[in-house]
Amino acid sequence: KNVRPMVLIFLVVSTVILVFIDAGVIEFIVEDKWVDLLQLVLITVIGAYFGGRSMEKVKNISNKKKD
Repeated sequence: KNVRPMVLIFLVVSTVILVFIDAGVIEFIVEDKWVDLLQLVLITVIGAYFGGRSMEKVKNISNKKKD
């Protein structure tokens, strides 16, 4: 149950850290390929998380109406 929220939190925090690094707060060079990979994974996880949650809620509501 906690895996999806923890993965989402990790990816959001990683993205925020990379934004600060990219802004020059920390002198560290992040290659574009890693930024692109993180962006793709973050979009996928956010879409799957919220899409999956929405589908679960719709399924639960439809199951309650049948009973």
